Amino acid sequence: MEPKSNYEKFINDDFSIIREEFNKRGYEVKDASDFSTYKGWLEKGRKVARGNKGLRLESRKTYPKPYFDDGAPRLDAEGRQYYRHCKKSFVLFHKEQTETVSS
Repeated sequence: MEPKSNYEKFINDDFSIIREEFNKRGYEVKDASDFSTYKGWLEKGRKVARGNKGLRLESRKTYPKPYFDDGAPRLDAEGRQYYRHCKKSFVLFHKEQTETVSS
C-alpha cells in the first residue's frame, strides 16, 4: 500500500468543497483521481499545462505540527515536545489542466 500524500489525508473531509469549486471552473470531478497537486501529477506521468491556475484549498481540520525554536525542538518542563495545530493548504489541478509527459 502506497503512503498517502499530504492532501489525500484531507480529501474525505473536503471532497464536496473540491468538487464544487472545480465545477464552478467548468471541470467535472467524479472521484479523487480527477485532481492532484503539481508534484502528484508529475509522479503520475503528467504535467500541468502552461498558464493553468490551480485551486488553492485549505483543510478544514487541523493537524499537529512540532514547534521549533531556532532549529531545535521546543520542550516543556517535563521534556515533552510542544505541538501546535495548523491547517494545511494545497494547490490542486484538474486532470483536464494536464498533459502527458513526452520522453
